[in-house]
Amino acid sequence: MHPASMENMKRCVDWYLPEGDLHVIDLGASDVNGSYRQLMPARVRYTGFDLAPGPGVDVVLDDPYSLPLPDASVDLVLSGQMIEHCAHFWRVFTAISRVLKPGGLAFINAPSAGPIHRYPVDCYRFYPDAYQALADWAGLRLVHCWRDERGPWCDLLGVFQKGGDLQPLTAPPKLAASILREVVHPEPAAEITKGARPYLEVLADLHELVKPGLYAEIGVRRGNSLRLARCEAVAVDPEPALSEALPDRVTLHDCASDDFFFFHGAEAYPRPPDLAFIDGMHLLEFALRDFMNVERLMRRKGVIVIDDVLPNHPVQAERDRQSRVWCGDVWRIVPLLRKHRPDLKLTLFDTAPTGLLVITRLAPANKVLWNGYNRILRDLAAEDATLPPEVLDRSEALEPTRAALAAAISQE
Repeated sequence: MHPASMENMKRCVDWYLPEGDLHVIDLGASDVNGSYRQLMPARVRYTGFDLAPGPGVDVVLDDPYSLPLPDASVDLVLSGQMIEHCAHFWRVFTAISRVLKPGGLAFINAPSAGPIHRYPVDCYRFYPDAYQALADWAGLRLVHCWRDERGPWCDLLGVFQKGGDLQPLTAPPKLAASILREVVHPEPAAEITKGARPYLEVLADLHELVKPGLYAEIGVRRGNSLRLARCEAVAVDPEPALSEALPDRVTLHDCASDDFFFFHGAEAYPRPPDLAFIDGMHLLEFALRDFMNVERLMRRKGVIVIDDVLPNHPVQAERDRQSRVWCGDVWRIVPLLRKHRPDLKLTLFDTAPTGLLVITRLAPANKVLWNGYNRILRDLAAEDATLPPEVLDRSEALEPTRAALAAAISQE
């Protein structure tokens, strides 16, 4: 299971999982670096099928084309990274169609690219037209299909329905529940903050120095940083809590940034932004995806700023939030970019409360992070994520004077 596979199946679940009690089956369910089972709510009865015993496998099949289930008995079929290993994959779709209830769904994920990976064989890669052909073969409707650009597998996702009238989403969905959660750590030292200047002052200086014609922001919260823009601005936040109204020159999209870029992308920006501020979800993979999506839209001489790269205490750097002041593991994007994008110019600044990273020498057409996304995250998962002393003591961060900021945004 590669990271993008889990992310893409979560997108299917978030967008299309039906209400009520459900019987869900997973074809190719063996838990290898993750299982889709973890995506399901408690109301789901989940059964994993595979050809050999293993973690996550409830039923071992003798024949991959024969499911020991009654006709029309399943609400949802999941399958990821399976049909490329299945010699007669069309017969699997026939079996899926048989066991699905009328109106039932199937979420299928298969690679459209990538190297040979036998398990025990590796027979196929799939393009969007293949999913339509399979739907026609099995008497299903292809509701939604998309191809992920992230390599090496470039997942092809298909949402299929047996009859029914489900329509594809065409705009980002609203979040059903709050994602905001603030806690206070019992140890006062875990809530400490430091910095030579408040980050909002530094952002104000950057606006004056860059003089953007268009400003982009990911993560708005109360809107304090967004109101610094004196130009047209496009902002994204799944649950903004604005302290006051925003000016008319600001367009705010209240959705998750991943969904925003999936549905809107460049179309949401009247022209390439000159300055962007990323202060989204405080987890490395979210910050990485936000950077990837933003950079490809920017002017080459633009500036991207990422918040929360200098936690003040190890507790603040935990992935599971345990303190009011929280950075998560966003700090890891600095060594990641240094390793995989040495062409970028990275400058850390000692700002309060949690540091800023200023990035220039952008390359909007660069595909290194896109092509290597799954491998990069896999390698990071195997690395020691202990907060380094140089991050905690900010020894590599500059004092955010106006002169230092001007030097950081220069393209030299």
